[in-house]
Amino acid sequence: MQPRIVWKAILSHDPKKRSDFTAMILFGEMNEPAFWRPGDSSWTIIDGSDSDCSMDDILYFKGNFYVVAAMNLLCVVDFECKPKLIEVGLEIPAQISVEGCGLQRYLIDFNGHMLLIERFGHSDKNDKSITDGFIVIEPKLEQNCYNIWDDIDSYALFLGRNACIHIDSCRLPKCKKNGIYFTHPTELISPAEFGFHDLGVFDMTNKTIGTFYSVGVFFPHVDSPIWITPNPW
Repeated sequence: MQPRIVWKAILSHDPKKRSDFTAMILFGEMNEPAFWRPGDSSWTIIDGSDSDCSMDDILYFKGNFYVVAAMNLLCVVDFECKPKLIEVGLEIPAQISVEGCGLQRYLIDFNGHMLLIERFGHSDKNDKSITDGFIVIEPKLEQNCYNIWDDIDSYALFLGRNACIHIDSCRLPKCKKNGIYFTHPTELISPAEFGFHDLGVFDMTNKTIGTFYSVGVFFPHVDSPIWITPNPW
């Protein structure tokens, strides 16, 4: 089950600018969170929440690390005494299709707003995962409530296991505004037979899914597709 595989790694700060940064990873079969700081001899695994479920994504936002798991369970990392995850307490709804379930959850810093994005869908008769849509949620932690976003204006979101970014479509004319670009959520469902088929772009205006690649393109079993982002430095 590849217990040492690292699914995602993020930094609290740029190490070139601050020496007191924290590195956080999600690793292993259950995407467990662990952290490392300069001077540590090894990684420290963080105690999970009461849910005992796999973590989907991690984000550093306004001085805290947040992780999200199944059913939109949002937790903050508490570094006091023994590091642990603490549920933020919001009852965030989980949107699923009639026959399906939540496939993946993502966290992103969208121009100073923390967004939790749930990807929901179903499995067809061949057990191929099919994305039906997305719901975009803004947890408002200080007010202990949340907002549902119906659109993201001229922006486009790019979601993947390796990174979640947003881009103003005005900078990229061929980029679909108010769209969510997504890659295959997992490599565990028959990739050798089907390839990584569940890729596309979700139009938040009319709630439809289209493609961003040529018809007939086959994605072989090499590795999960990733977004390649420009180096900001």
